[in-house]
Amino acid sequence: MYIDIKMKWAILILSLCFLNIYADGKWRKDYHDRRSHNDAANEIKTTSTSHKQRADPPDHTKLVAMARYVLHNADWASLATISVLPAIEGFPFSNVKSVVDGSLANSTGVPYFYMSPLDFSARDLSKNNRATVLVSLEETRYCEQQKYDPEDPRCTRLMLSGKMKKLKENTPEFTFAKAALFERHPAMAHWPTDHDWFIGKLKIVQIAMVDWFGGAKYVPVRDYLAYNYTGTEMLDYHNQLQKHTII
Repeated sequence: MYIDIKMKWAILILSLCFLNIYADGKWRKDYHDRRSHNDAANEIKTTSTSHKQRADPPDHTKLVAMARYVLHNADWASLATISVLPAIEGFPFSNVKSVVDGSLANSTGVPYFYMSPLDFSARDLSKNNRATVLVSLEETRYCEQQKYDPEDPRCTRLMLSGKMKKLKENTPEFTFAKAALFERHPAMAHWPTDHDWFIGKLKIVQIAMVDWFGGAKYVPVRDYLAYNYTGTEMLDYHNQLQKHTII
């Protein structure tokens, strides 16, 4: 009887070991299957989005074309103003603002902003409407693809200085600018309605660029605004995004 009991215990222990090995093997197989499925999903996502890039920028020697390209392809800008905050009154103050220079297929070269009097920038501009708008080619990811540091001179920086003007509501320009802002930044349509939103337009007086080696370059405002450029590469880019977005 003693031997029978020992054999029963041995059988029980072997059974438990077998079950443990089976369960562990099944868990590992399920884990591997899940990983393989996730990796495949990620691979599909990467494959489907890898080609969605903006058209390359113009040659760096084409200053006007490059300036218009950089602004039109920027979704946001650094807006520098003269601060009215008590602790830093009179200091330069920089803020991130969403920007457009027109619709996806109609570039004007003029920066437009959707602003609220509650914002830092709007408060500053109500006292002193001078400002500088900075946008960078880095926003298109082109510099990253070329392995350029954002401060590399080949990663074009565009600085537009001028005076901010508040557009009158219900004018053709106001309607155009608002439609362009909501097209590029659809979230704006859902921002709080009690913030007294208005549209600001920069009246440009100077255009400075860091574009390739050799120091800063300056683009005549008249040539910049007169340049025939629609910026349809942004329309193509957004159409690709909508077509290939994985839900």
